[in-house]
Order: sequence, then structure tokens, then C-alpha cells
Amino acid sequence: MSTLPPEPRPVPPLTADPASVHDCAAQLRAASAQIDDLGSFAAGSARVPSWEGVAARAYQETVRSLGRRADALSLALRSVAARVDQHADDLEALDARRLELGVERDALVATIVVLRLRLVTAGLEDAEDLRAACEDCARRVRVLEAELDRWSTDLIAAEEAVLAVFARTLTVQQAQARHGGRRDPADDALGAMPGPGASATEVSAWWAGLSRAAQAAVLVAAPGAVGNRDGVPARARHAANTVSLDRDLAAWSHLDDLGLLPGDAAQWLANARAAQRAVARVEEGLDPQTGLPITAQLYAYDPAAFDGDGAVAVAAGDLDTAADVAVTVPGLGTDAGSAPSQATRAVTLYEATRSVDGAGEVAALLWIGYDAPDNLPWRLEGADAAGVAGEGMARAGGERLADLVDGLRGSRPGDDPPAHLTVIGYSYGSTTAGLAAAEHALPVDDLVFVGSPGAGGGTDGVADIGVDPDHVWAGANSRDPVADLGNRGWFHLESALGGAGLGDDPVEDDFGATRFRAESTTRADEGGLAALGDHGKYFKHDTESLYNLSQIVSGHHGDVLEAAPVTDPWWGGPQDPEWDREPTTPDTLDEP
Repeated sequence: MSTLPPEPRPVPPLTADPASVHDCAAQLRAASAQIDDLGSFAAGSARVPSWEGVAARAYQETVRSLGRRADALSLALRSVAARVDQHADDLEALDARRLELGVERDALVATIVVLRLRLVTAGLEDAEDLRAACEDCARRVRVLEAELDRWSTDLIAAEEAVLAVFARTLTVQQAQARHGGRRDPADDALGAMPGPGASATEVSAWWAGLSRAAQAAVLVAAPGAVGNRDGVPARARHAANTVSLDRDLAAWSHLDDLGLLPGDAAQWLANARAAQRAVARVEEGLDPQTGLPITAQLYAYDPAAFDGDGAVAVAAGDLDTAADVAVTVPGLGTDAGSAPSQATRAVTLYEATRSVDGAGEVAALLWIGYDAPDNLPWRLEGADAAGVAGEGMARAGGERLADLVDGLRGSRPGDDPPAHLTVIGYSYGSTTAGLAAAEHALPVDDLVFVGSPGAGGGTDGVADIGVDPDHVWAGANSRDPVADLGNRGWFHLESALGGAGLGDDPVEDDFGATRFRAESTTRADEGGLAALGDHGKYFKHDTESLYNLSQIVSGHHGDVLEAAPVTDPWWGGPQDPEWDREPTTPDTLDEP
């Protein structure tokens, strides 16, 4: 006789947000870093060796006691943060298991419905098959019920484990009893860290050789030592820079609320908030293939760099694992305050590339890592406003860009496949990228000039760049006045003015780059300064420019829509074949 098993009980819900739990761990690490700073202060600058007497001895003992408590509390918070991070990972794994159990339950319910119908209609000849089917279904139900019990037990254990960690660190006395007098594991790790002149490969090997506990300790005790260090993996840099960012936001915002924020720090706080918004902007984006939030990585963070202009780099996507990596180098008007708008460009580039190459992982890195002319020269806003007329700032930035690319190359272990790496120089950033390639042997697979005012002095064509000529690309909207600033034909501004100007136009035929279509359906009817808005359309969705950039970044070079170069015969002015062509609107975004 065939007996159907009862339907398995429903899979219990899991109301949890692992991302918020990870955020909690990040805030705990930031608090640990602040307290660690206090411990370092107590052990160093707070001491007054020249002070003697009874009051001095009392002060020194108080400072020593404060330092010991700070060290213990820092280690305690660091331990709690690690367990909270582990809890977030546990929740993610539990939720994945819950979904699998739900799929199995739905399948079993459907099987029971089918078997119930078969029992009503089957004849004697089907009895043996039905009996076997019912027994198999009953076995699967028992297995599922056992897995549900195990899942509930594991959830309770995970919650109890994280609660126990908090319970052991509720008071200063508990923290001192558990962690007082312990040597910070970060000390030995930092002592073994390669010096400033070490290569990215050496730094990568040092980091890989540390235990997980030592790595976690370094991220909290000295986030600034690794957050901007070439060779450290992107995920670790993101963790370190997040600690620095959260610590800065907490400290400076508090001082600002009290009206005690120093003048310079006001700009640093503005830069920190801009970095925070840039990360949030990336995280708000959805991968067009999976529908999941885009991974954000704070790859570089220094809010006080370049006399307060700040430095920040944020990736859309995982730089450690992406098969295709793009670095965008911005130009005029760029400082840390512009990070949110630059993040929008990184997101659109990520979205477009994932739309045309859904099978591969992608990362698009916005890089504000050099002192670009960040003021409007026609308004005389600041001392570096005139920098856009010469290549000095681009030359210094080119050296920094070469270091960045070396760091990206060297941060992956030797047995990991290298990424297909593309550098996209936009506006004055194209001059920076051109000089980086010509003067520092930039190790990239593809080099792209977009809206370029010149590829750098001394570079007469692709043969001088050091990148495979078949992988040097240039795009320029025919109405873009900035793209008209490069040298063309036989008369060169840089020759006439002894070094002024930014080099040759990369979309001209003599330069030798492959020009791609970059017109916009909303381009101006005429050129000149009135069309300055066309300079900002290269990263807009459903434009020729973004479509072609995504094809280059994903390595689909054969799908790039090419355009004829600009010519400049001696008997007339520059001739741009793109001027009269009707622009198209390629689809660059699949809806997730």
C-alpha cells in the first residue's frame, strides 16, 4: 500500500541585512582606530620627559594608565568587529541555505500533489512504482526536515556566538582583563612591511604572507599605511580606507558641531563627505546582468592631499577579480569634491561594459590621484587655474598614474590571471595618460584618449607612446571645443610659445590612433565655446562614445564603431568628417 508523507513544514523566514552588519563592523573598526590613536598619543606625544616632580610623576602615571586602557579597548573592539564581520558572513551563508531549502520544499510539495493525483487514477499495475515513489518522497521529506532543524540550530548558534562576544566586552574592566597587556599583532606585521621604495609585487608578497589576524590588526592599527599602498589588494585597501574615512567623519563632524573645526580641516571634512557620497553612488547602482548592487571599493583616500584638493579613487566592481579593468583619468575641474560626479561616470561605464559583455567581471576605477587644474581659468579661481594651459601638472600626474597601474598589476598573486587593463584619459586627463605612457612605459592593454586637448608634448604619434599602436584609441565629439585645442597640421602652438600647449591631437590622421565615433544626438549645431557642454557627454548612456568605450574595455575591439580621423591640409583649416554625420544612439544599458 502506498502512503504519501505529509507536506514538509514551511521554511522559516530570516529577517537580516548582512550589509548593515558589515557596516556595523566597519564602524567598530573605526572606533577601534580612534582609540588606538589615543593609545599611540599616550605612549608618545603625551609624555613630557623634561617635567619632573610629584605632579609630573602623577601625570606620567595617569598617561600610562590611559594608554594601557586605550590599547586594551582598541584590541577588544577589534575582536568584536572581526566577530561581527564573521556574523555577517554567517548570515549570508544561512540565507543562501534557506533559499536552497525553499527550492527543495517547493519541489517536494509539487511532487506530493502529483503523487496524490496518481494514487487516485492508478491501476494495480502501477502499485509498485507508486510505492517506490512515495517512499522516495518520504525519505526526501525526512532529509529536508532534518536540514531545517540543522539550519535553525546553526542560526541560533551564530546569534549566541556574536552575543557572547559583546557580553565579554561590555565594560572597560572586561576589556582590560581579556586584552590588557597583550602585544598588538599589528606591530610585528608593520615592522616587516617593505620600505617606501619597494615594488608593488614585494608589497603584495608581504601582505599575502601575513596571517588573517595580522592583516585585520593592521587595517585598524595603521589604516593609512596600507589604504593607499600600491601592491595591497583592493579589498584590503577598501577596508583600511573605510576605517580612515569613518574615523575622519566621526572626529571632524564632532568638532564641526562644536564649532571647533580648524580652517584646513573644514575642506578635509568636505572631501571626506564627497568620498562617502561617491562610494554610496556606486553602491546605489545595479548590475545590469544580475540586478544586484554594484560592489564599491574605496581604493585610495587622502582628504588633505594636494594642499587640500584631496585624493580619492573609487571602483565600481571588484578590482581583485575583474577580468576587465578600466581606469578613468579625469582632467580640468577635478578634485576630491568632484568624486560623486566622477563616480557616476564609473557606474555608467561599468553598466555599459556589463551590458555588452555580461559573461565577464568588470571594474571601473575613478581615479582622482593627481593635482589636476581644478579651477576655471576664465574665472581666475585659484593658483592652479592656469595649469590647464601647460602640461606640468599632467607630467607629474603621469608619474602617479604609472605607479597606480603598476600597483594594480602587482597586487594580484602570480598564479591569478592578469586583468585586461584599459586606461581612459578624459580631457586634461588624456594629456596625463599620454605622458604616463610615453615617459613611464605604462603597462596597459588599451589606451584611450577622450575629448583630448593634446596627448602630451614630444609625442608625435602612437609610435612614441609605448603601447601597441593597434590598441591606442581616440574619440572626440566634432563640436567639442576642448578637443580642438590639440596641435594639428604643420603649425604647432607649443613650438611657437616654447612649451605652451598640450601636444598633438590624437584624433588627427598624422597621430595614428584608431578614432571611434563619439558624436551625440544632442550635440550643438555649431562649434566654439558655445558648445562647451558637448565636452561632458562622453560617458552618457546610449551615446556612441560610451558604447565604444565599453567595447574597448571588454576587449571586443572588432565591434568598435570607427570614425575617419581629422585632417589638416596646409592650404586650409582642420577638416572633421564627423561634422556632418548623423549621430546614432546605441543601447548601452540592459535593464536588470
